Parts: sequence; C-alpha cells; structure tokens
Amino acid sequence: MKKNLLAIAGYAAPFKTSFIVGIIIAFMGAVLKMMAPDNIRSIMDYLEANIGGIYDFGVIAESAIFAGAFILASFLMESIQSVILSTSSQKMARDMKRKINEKLDRLPISFFITRPAGDLQSRVTNDVDAVATAMSNNLASITTAATTLVVCIFMMLKTNLILSGVTILNSLIGLGITMLIAKKSKPFALKQQVLMGAVNSEVYESFGGHLVIKAFNCEQDVIDHFRKTNHDLSETGWKASFFQSITMPVMSTVSNMGYIIVAITGTILILNNIGNTTLGDLLVFILYSNQVTNPLKNLANASAALQPAFAATERIEEIMNEPEEADKENAVSKDNVKGDVVFDHVRFGYLPDQIILKDLCADVKAGQKVAIVGPTGAGKSTMVNLLMRFYQSESGSILLDGVPVSDYTNESLHSMLGMVLQDTWTFEGTIRENIVYSTPGVSEDRLNEIISDIGLRHFVDTLPNGIDTVISESSAISAGQKQLITIGRAMAKNAPVLILDEATSSVDTRTEKLIQNALDRLTEGRTSFVIAHRLSTIKNADQIFVMKDGDVVEIGTHDELLEKKGLYAELYNSQFANA
Repeated sequence: MKKNLLAIAGYAAPFKTSFIVGIIIAFMGAVLKMMAPDNIRSIMDYLEANIGGIYDFGVIAESAIFAGAFILASFLMESIQSVILSTSSQKMARDMKRKINEKLDRLPISFFITRPAGDLQSRVTNDVDAVATAMSNNLASITTAATTLVVCIFMMLKTNLILSGVTILNSLIGLGITMLIAKKSKPFALKQQVLMGAVNSEVYESFGGHLVIKAFNCEQDVIDHFRKTNHDLSETGWKASFFQSITMPVMSTVSNMGYIIVAITGTILILNNIGNTTLGDLLVFILYSNQVTNPLKNLANASAALQPAFAATERIEEIMNEPEEADKENAVSKDNVKGDVVFDHVRFGYLPDQIILKDLCADVKAGQKVAIVGPTGAGKSTMVNLLMRFYQSESGSILLDGVPVSDYTNESLHSMLGMVLQDTWTFEGTIRENIVYSTPGVSEDRLNEIISDIGLRHFVDTLPNGIDTVISESSAISAGQKQLITIGRAMAKNAPVLILDEATSSVDTRTEKLIQNALDRLTEGRTSFVIAHRLSTIKNADQIFVMKDGDVVEIGTHDELLEKKGLYAELYNSQFANA
C-alpha cells in the first residue's frame, strides 16, 4: 500500500497546492463542525440548572445561533473543498493520461506484441479514472474524518474520562473489524481491474473483427467466450462490492451499540453522582459518540473505496516502469545518409527458443533496389523490422552507412527510413492530413503529383471536398484505397531508404501497375527493400534476396536466379507456370 500511496502522491505533486488548500479547508470545516455540540451542551446545562425557574431565552438563543453558525460555516467549507478537490483530481487524471500516452509512445514495439490493445486502453481510461475518483471522493473524506476524530476525542477527554473510555473502546473495535474487511477486499479489487481490462480487450477485438466473425459463423463462440469473461468480472465485482458494502452496516451496528452503552453508562454516572456527570454531558456524549463513529465509518468506507484505486495504480505503474526504447549515450544524429546497408551475421528470435534469423549476412549498396522473397515464415519482415530497429538483434549488427543502426538516435534513424506496411493504417482526418502525416511543408503541386502517381486522382476528384474530404473507419473507402494513401505518405516523406512490405497486396492488377510505375520513380536513386509475394513486381530489382529458414540462400537478379533453377525459380514458376 505504501508503494501505491507514493505513486499516487507523485501524480498529485504538480497540483499539490490545490490539494493542500482543499485539505486545509476540509480541516477547518471539521473543526467548526465539532464546535456545535459544545454550544448544545451549554444549552442543556443551562436548562438543567434552571429547572422550575425562569429561563432566559436570550442565553439559549445565543448558544443556538452559535451552534447553527458553526454548522453553516462547516457546510460552506465542505462545499468549497469539494469543488477544489474535484477540479484538482480531474486535472491530475488529465495529466496521468498524458503521461501514460507519452510513455506508450516511447516503448518498443515488442511491448505491444504481448499486450492486448483493449487492456492497454482500459489502463489509460478506467484505471486512471479509478485513481482520480478516489482522490476526489476520499481525500476530503479522510481529512475530515481524521480531523473530526482527533478533535472529538480531545473534547470527550476534556468533558468526561469514563464516557470517553467507553466510546473510544467501542469505536476501536469497529475500526479493527473494518480494517479486516478492507484487507479481504483488496485481492478482489485488483482482480476486478484486471478482468475489466480483459472484457475491454474482447469487445475491442470483436468490433475490429466482426466481419470475420460473421463470415465464419462464430457469433455464438464469441458470445460464449465473452459471457464467461463477463461472468467472471461480475462474480469478482460482486465479491469486491460485498466487502465494501458491509463496511457501513458493521459501523452502523457499532454506532448503535455505542449509543446504548453511552446512554446506560451515563445514566448510571448521573444517578450515582459519579464524576460530576451532568445531563448535558450525557447528551453531548451521545452526539460525540455519533461524531466518533461517523469518521470511523468514513475512514472505513474510504479504505474500501481506495482498494480499486490501489489496484489501478499497480496496473498503471506496470506501464510506467517498463524500460523505454532509449537512445544510446552519444548516439549519432544525421540529417541524411547515402543508403549503404550491411547485415553482418545477424541473429534474432522473437522468443529465446524460436530463432527466426540464424546468421543473416547481406550487403546492399546505396541506390540499389533489393527485393526480398521467400516462403511464409522465412524472416522477410523480420529482416526489415530489425533495420527499422523495431527490435534489437541478439548478436551481429546492421550497419547504415557504416554506422550500426543501434548507434543512431531513434528520431534520426526513422527520419531516414520510409515504410509502407502490409497492414494499412489511416486515421480520422482529411486525405491531405493522412498523406502529409509527419512531413510538414509539402507543396500543393507535390501533393497533387503524388495523388496522380499513386492512382488516386479519379477517386479524389469524385469526393465532395476533394483532397480535404475527411475519412474515417466508417467512410466508404476500400482497403486498396487506404493502401494507396499509405504509399502516398511514404512518397511525401521522401526518405533516402525505403521499405515496402507487401505494399501492393491490397490492390487490383490495374492499380498495381500504376503503383509499380510510381514506385519505380520513387525508388530511383534510393536504397529500397521490397518484400513481395507477387514476383512479377520485382523483375527490375537490382538484387533479389531469396530467404529460407532465416537465411539468405540465393542472391542475384531475376534472370540470374531463374537460370540457377533453385528456390526462386521454383517460387516463380509456381506462380506463372499456367500464365
């Protein structure tokens, strides 16, 4: 718990002034509230002393006005601190989400491979909101309760030691029980946050793959799996809520027991004239008994409510403590490179016992167009992922202009590499924004040239706002058109080294020809790596690397490799034997 409290304190530190002001106001409100019973006792003592006589209602009214003023002032203080703490908590939540998002941007690709997207989304939203809600709702409650408890105990000890001992002992019993309940609820609170992330992941995956689910008649399987996960969440949530909800009945029972014990003990003391106990003392102690029990109730409730926040903090800290993809000390930064690339005995596996690239060696000269072919699982995409430094090789090195890619700064390396992936990615925004993404300053003429080169001219001209038409997931835009936009994005970047990973996999034959012509112009004078299963698109490559089982087994031009009648000839003939 201490570790979680320190983590929450760290997130709250930028807003400490507001939180401190809110706590001070809560403290003042609690002190003012505790002044009211003393005025009520004065009224009761005055009435008791003047039984059968004439009452001075001015004296009674004065004490009553003071009691009401203290209560009203306490109410105003509570309202002000509630606004301050709620505002500060929301600002803290905003700051936490920003920090987590920035942290995620700095993490290596390997981190996201092993984490469901829905779970990460849940940590950024649900877990952060759980912490912010706990700060907003419970910080003032804890402050007020602690202050009320201390002041109340002081006032009780000042008034009557015997009744104080009875009240405090009764309250300590209730506090011990509630602490035990809070301890029992913590594991369920943590599991609840984890299962909430699992449910979000399933919803995220189902929405993303609903076409496949329907096409394969798997609706019932998805429903059954979600039902099980949701049931587990419901069961865990019920247990967590149960332990939180029984706190109030337990404390209410303790409070009622306190009333009875104080009433009986006080009556005995008055009747036997023990300790100079007065009727006012008894009445105020009944009020104090309630004032002691209520803070304990609030502390118990706050303790139970903080368990989900502590569980959420643990999940947030798991992300924040992940090692980042940091640059080396004295890392190299270049604005441009020629484009010489060397793979020097590179060994790599996504898992220690599953090595993909065993001893990869390859030499690519600046300006060469290199095609990488081979059967599925040969290591083609892995090769270029290592070049982009999405992963770190276990041994060997990859050199770009004679400098290991691990020695470049991330920003410098990625500014020199352009990439078009097999999986297209567009975001909600205009076509213009999607193409010039991360490349400011692209002229209108260059943008129109790119649109024409990638074969999007007719499509753009038919849109209501042309290139400034907003596209999104719900837009009537095909997968092929999305891929054309991503190709245009790489052309706009104009990087000296290009990586095309199945860049034409989602377009028809006619569009593929248009793209191929544009790519030929784009790759001219630049080092380019082209991964392709359609071997007809790589006939004009300067070199073709044929990969199998993580190694380059053949190197040559299209004609040279056909003459060898090796693996490349086998792959090529299998595609065009009947053409």
